[in-house]
Amino acid sequence: MYINWYGQSSFKIQNKEITILIDPYSSRQAGLRGPNFKADIIILSQEDLSRQAKKDIKEGFLIDCPGEYEIRGVFVLGTKTKSNKIIYQIEIDNLKIGYLGDINQTLTDSELEKIDNTDVLIIPVGDKKSTLGVKEAAEIIREIEPKVVVPSCYQIPGVKAQLEPLDKFLKELGTKKVETDDKIKLTKKELPETGTKVIVLKTS
Repeated sequence: MYINWYGQSSFKIQNKEITILIDPYSSRQAGLRGPNFKADIIILSQEDLSRQAKKDIKEGFLIDCPGEYEIRGVFVLGTKTKSNKIIYQIEIDNLKIGYLGDINQTLTDSELEKIDNTDVLIIPVGDKKSTLGVKEAAEIIREIEPKVVVPSCYQIPGVKAQLEPLDKFLKELGTKKVETDDKIKLTKKELPETGTKVIVLKTS
């Protein structure tokens, strides 16, 4: 299983059989190039983008509302939060990926239950005005205790918004297990046995 980042909350998850594209519009809205390829599954965490997506997306299975989905061996559970955002748990290659999109509040106990036993957590960490700030992000990570954390929505070159730098989040989390790479290649066997590792992705 591979994970690529296109900036903000836009990600690609794929294996040899299937390609999943998440929030392709978020990176373009931020001033970045964004992804440009066909996907088998398109997942949106912002309901207000659904109308445009239905016009633009001609191929692929679109998931833009809460519910349970099974597409070609991939299981997706979408949950609406108290702030009307959608969070997802995606199960692929026996890995559970928690995707928090651009949530702007900490999660309730019932919302946390929906992404229980998450192996990889994709979480916004740098926009205290419209998404989570560093303290809220660190709090959620400590509650979920994922094996791997992938931060998103922080300041990088080209983004129009004024976001917090990644270093501020890493300091708040107090982690020393940080890797930087162009993409994540991961199997269940390769997950850390103890603790939480942060993987910082470069934009594709």
